Amino acid sequence: MDIIKGKELNILAVGDPAVYGYVDKKNDTLEQFTKQTGIAVNFEIIEWSKYYPALLKSFQEYNYDIVMVAGHLWLQEFVEKGYLQTLNGNFGDEYDYQDIMPSIRKELEFRGEKYLLPSFCDGHILTYRKSQLIKEPAELISIDELIAIVKNNKDDKKNAFVQKAHPSEIFLDFLPYLRSEGIDAFTKDGLPRFNNNAGLNALQKYIEMKQYCATDVKDYGNEEVLNAIQRDKCKLGISWGGQIGQIMNKNCINPDDIEFSYLETSWNTTWSFAINHLCPKPVQAEIFLKYITSKEIDKAVGAYCGNPSRKSSFLAGKDEFRWYPVLYKMLERAEPLPQMSNTGQMIGIISDEIVKAYQGNLSPKKALENAYQKILSLK
Repeated sequence: MDIIKGKELNILAVGDPAVYGYVDKKNDTLEQFTKQTGIAVNFEIIEWSKYYPALLKSFQEYNYDIVMVAGHLWLQEFVEKGYLQTLNGNFGDEYDYQDIMPSIRKELEFRGEKYLLPSFCDGHILTYRKSQLIKEPAELISIDELIAIVKNNKDDKKNAFVQKAHPSEIFLDFLPYLRSEGIDAFTKDGLPRFNNNAGLNALQKYIEMKQYCATDVKDYGNEEVLNAIQRDKCKLGISWGGQIGQIMNKNCINPDDIEFSYLETSWNTTWSFAINHLCPKPVQAEIFLKYITSKEIDKAVGAYCGNPSRKSSFLAGKDEFRWYPVLYKMLERAEPLPQMSNTGQMIGIISDEIVKAYQGNLSPKKALENAYQKILSLK
């Protein structure tokens, strides 16, 4: 690694477990980089619900050299708007770019150029308490099978299920229900596909599941779902792969009772690092990106947050982290959304409307109609 003295890199990062693993003094990750290169690294971590506005602001006013991007969700839009710098791409044998999972590599590139390097994955993973179910689910299950299992395990003593309903989370957890009805949210051209009977069935199923959850589930996001699963407040729950390491940490109640499945219609995005177009130090920034996404650190990311991005990490950790084989299969199966120029804006529109339906302030049919018309007005 080249030694470049007297430099500093500022990073805008999302508040997810992997990121807290980087800055944890016990791991010595950033300190080791500074010792090797002389480049100081500063992370500013912002919670997910406030991250996107802060990210957009970072592209207008220079404060950060490196930013975190939610993979394919935002890549096309940010590239077309000139927000990201292309990577040199000459990573070398030690870095081993081909070791990154093939489905993840597709999220890092756009029109033949590399823009991102992976931090961690967030894909749909089902957790369940095996001792508390009448029958364990299969490793791969459909949404209708999940609904049947939850219904069959309802009782008056404990919540059978937990799901996300916070405006910043609800659309992506609704997406597998939509896909289970045979449609996706958008066409490849970015047109909405959900305003039909299939979309209505999906939304009604999602809303009906709240009767098996805690009474305050309408406020649940990542943290609340993590707590419900970890503290044994539900029998089944769907979380992100990038949360599993924290769910299963020392605070988990009876972790040996938790098992894992993945959905036929799982979705995944790879949270990744990119160089801000305003960054005046692209050489130093790319040196850091190669370091923070290297094989050694990817293994540490998996151990901390639960979901690495490299084949070698999954292989090395499959015995210690028993959810790895399930996550690996999920990553092989998960389908991304189409890459579009305004994904974030369209998801925001859908989320606002289906939250109203989830909270009983609007009929599911009207919520989908409203979202459909508002998205069409963007074209």
